[in-house]
Amino acid sequence: MHPQPTCPHSTVASSLHAQQQVSGSRCLTRASYNTNKLNELSLSNTYLAYMELTFCHSSLRLPAISPSCCKASSHNSRLITIKPVTENIKPFGSLSKYCGDKVIRPVGIHGESRFSRFLIYGQHKRNSIQTCAQNESDGSDPILLKAQDEANSILARVSRFGSACFKFVRPFVMLQVLITASSLFARVLVENPQLFKWSLLFKAIPGLIAVLLCQAYSSCINQIYDVDIDRINKQYLPVTSGDLSMKQAWFLVIFEVLVGILILRLMNADRITTSMYYLGLLLATLYSTPPFRFKESPVATSIVIPLTGGVIQNLGVFYATRASLGLPFCWSPSIVFITTFATLYCTVFSIMKDITDMEGDMKHNIRTFPVIFGPRKIAMFSIGILLVNYIGATAAAIYMPQAFKSYVVLPAHIILAIWLVFQAWKLDNANYAKEASAKFYLLLWSLLMLEYLLFPFM
Repeated sequence: MHPQPTCPHSTVASSLHAQQQVSGSRCLTRASYNTNKLNELSLSNTYLAYMELTFCHSSLRLPAISPSCCKASSHNSRLITIKPVTENIKPFGSLSKYCGDKVIRPVGIHGESRFSRFLIYGQHKRNSIQTCAQNESDGSDPILLKAQDEANSILARVSRFGSACFKFVRPFVMLQVLITASSLFARVLVENPQLFKWSLLFKAIPGLIAVLLCQAYSSCINQIYDVDIDRINKQYLPVTSGDLSMKQAWFLVIFEVLVGILILRLMNADRITTSMYYLGLLLATLYSTPPFRFKESPVATSIVIPLTGGVIQNLGVFYATRASLGLPFCWSPSIVFITTFATLYCTVFSIMKDITDMEGDMKHNIRTFPVIFGPRKIAMFSIGILLVNYIGATAAAIYMPQAFKSYVVLPAHIILAIWLVFQAWKLDNANYAKEASAKFYLLLWSLLMLEYLLFPFM
């Protein structure tokens, strides 16, 4: 049989395959060789690291003379010798006679001496103690942190509750009552300076607290029954916003009534003072609570608020002050003036306060004067009443110089009247927006407080 002829292409392919196998084996051999060299380099570096932990007899570490190490070149497989970098470093001070150029060779399993291991353990121990002390000083102790969190939580709750109570009593109204009572008391003492004693001030403090509690009751009971309306008009109030629960609100209202009555009993207040105090509480209740709820009637509102804030408050404090001094009640020009002035101001309050509440009043079908006539007409009417008030004050100073000091009354009321007109002009330009109306309403309270601050000096 004749042999089959071989194909030249298959012969070439077999030759190439054999060459590839040889080349692959050589590559594997070279990679294995490089890997071994890298392992040797890693062991050499580890040896150098442990050699740096050697110490002299003085327990201070000195720079050791590193032996020559080898490094694999990236270009070829030759090893390049690296010279020591610390061979010229010499010991210093008194250590030279003990150490010199001597190197302490490693004796431990990992290349450290027994003495170095002892020092390293001591250093780790000191570091752990310092870390614990630092953690305790920083308050990172879990028990301490938990106690601090609980204390902060309690303080935060108390702070939030106190802030909510402060908002609940309407502080700007309370400030007005405080200034009113203090000014009336001061006016009586100015008219009767021979009766002044420092002990009277301490005697007047409980009565002042009772008056403030009566006003706080009036503001708080109104918020409780207006909670649905205030969700639209005054969402910042504590009951509406949820800062105070309804139970907490009722607790504060009952507390204010009981403590106020208790103070009157402890002061042995006479029947007239007690009756006027009860009348103030009754009108505040009828104004806010159903089925009476005088605030839903604009006419009843314009009667109750001036009667409470203008007549009962001024006459009650004035009468109680004179009674505590042993003086009979009398209608002096000063008390007639301030009662009339405050009553007209409270009349303006009774109709101006509803401008900011128009949206909620309309939704709940409460027909106030601003809802009926519009905010601009009500504002102009109110400003007219207040201008009459200031004109009357200047006229009283002119025609009754024996009762009032004209050099105080005339310039003060002229300036306040001009300021009122300017602010009314700004309100009109703002088109009686809710925010602008609220600022103007607070301005009216500020003007009334300024009047009471001037009252003892008129």
